[in-house]
Amino acid sequence: MRSNEGTVMDAVQLAEPLAPNRREDVLPSDGFNPGDWKSRIIAGRATGAAANPPAWLDASYDTMCGHVMDPAYPCFFGTMAEKRGEMFYSYVNDQDTRDLPATMQTFAELVSLPQYRKNNIAVFFEPDREPLTHAAYHDWFWSILQHLHDVDPDPHADAQPDPSHEDWEFSFAGVETFVVCACPSFRQRHSRNLGPGMVLLFQPRSVFVDTITNKVIGREARNQVRKRIETWDAIPAHPDLGFYGDPGNLEWKQYFLDDANLPADDRCPFLKRQREKATARALAYAAPVVSVTAVTEDVHAQPPQETRLDKLYGSDSGRQERHWHPHVPATSESPFAPHALRHGAEHRHPGETEHERECRERLERGED
Repeated sequence: MRSNEGTVMDAVQLAEPLAPNRREDVLPSDGFNPGDWKSRIIAGRATGAAANPPAWLDASYDTMCGHVMDPAYPCFFGTMAEKRGEMFYSYVNDQDTRDLPATMQTFAELVSLPQYRKNNIAVFFEPDREPLTHAAYHDWFWSILQHLHDVDPDPHADAQPDPSHEDWEFSFAGVETFVVCACPSFRQRHSRNLGPGMVLLFQPRSVFVDTITNKVIGREARNQVRKRIETWDAIPAHPDLGFYGDPGNLEWKQYFLDDANLPADDRCPFLKRQREKATARALAYAAPVVSVTAVTEDVHAQPPQETRLDKLYGSDSGRQERHWHPHVPATSESPFAPHALRHGAEHRHPGETEHERECRERLERGED
């Protein structure tokens, strides 16, 4: 049974004193209206009506909103963000995530502004005709985060800590965010099931910092969320849930939970990008220049397994056979003479000079 109704305001007081709507200082020209959720849709670099939201998005938003606005919903941070109009939204049609990096960059630019520093973003995915398995949603979720990391425009992305480090948090365009994956495959963990399609919630770390004291929101407030989960979900809070910065706490384990309270694997599915190292390795092997878009810690560049001259000179079947050094072609017009005994029929060496011939004959006669 879902209970604790009426306790949300008490919990919020522990997190942050209610303040007048901080969106009142937003310039009207930005087009974001706290009372109109569609004005806060982001799609790539477009916002509001220009984001061209699909028809299915209305039902997905209504379902999520019904959960989040329930007085007993565990995460009162999400409840208050929705009430105050401090949520951005986006969507993914038919699993096509090509616009997602641009969407996240737009979001990162917005939350760097003081008036949006408390904003989250919910990314709705078009519902599948048949819901996927929990394992399939898990793999899809981590592939999305991996792709975002691999194309991250932040020049410091390579220097991020490894996910196995307590300080690691997912980051894009320089903004650290706690990520929550909600999907239909959750049967007992109701707090992670927000509708017919997958929903990704990105919460910047600034959301968890009190705007008045500039301190991280206290443990007591976060414990209130844990207690509310116990009554909202049909299963106890997951053992991997923890608090950022605590010894032994790993953020990645909390992003996608299982539905049976089994601990996450010891190794994060997310692999840290090593673009600079991979580029250096490619140059060391003198390989043809290839743009690196997805290089991770576990992917080690290997030297070429074979030398393909057609990649350097084209694939025309009528071209002349070439010397091992491709910049010295051997043609019938070449001044080089054949020397098949030592190097094969196609190899060429220059003809001997008179001095070289005399030296060779002297060596053959055994003379010094």
